[in-house]
Amino acid sequence: MKKSGRLQRIADLSTTAEQLAAQAVARANDEVGRIERQARDLESYRDEYLRPLREAGGVGAYQAQKLRLFVGKIEEALALLRRKLALAEKQRDHEQQLWLEQRRRALMTNKVAERARAEEEVLAERALQREIDDRPRRN
Repeated sequence: MKKSGRLQRIADLSTTAEQLAAQAVARANDEVGRIERQARDLESYRDEYLRPLREAGGVGAYQAQKLRLFVGKIEEALALLRRKLALAEKQRDHEQQLWLEQRRRALMTNKVAERARAEEEVLAERALQREIDDRPRRN
């Protein structure tokens, strides 16, 4: 196998690794989006329960206390989701860094393979030209 063929195999493997890293970034982005949606939904849910407390004369003292306790539990869940979101964003950033590194490698190995292929083509053309040049001498 020619040098360019071996280098192209390496470049193909590097491109595959870059594609896998890009998929990991997409999955991490999806996870961040999913957690953000959950947090928004929970905030909306909390706001629905807080509405009667904000409105004058909406609920009695006992009911208000029960609502505050319930909203407190929602706040705890929101805090947990926010921590989870921070971790997911950190993971996404990490995956993105890995992808950028893989992309750089893939581009570099593809350039090297292309350069080797071009050099082989030049050498083949020179060999062909020498053969053409040598024909009249033989006759």
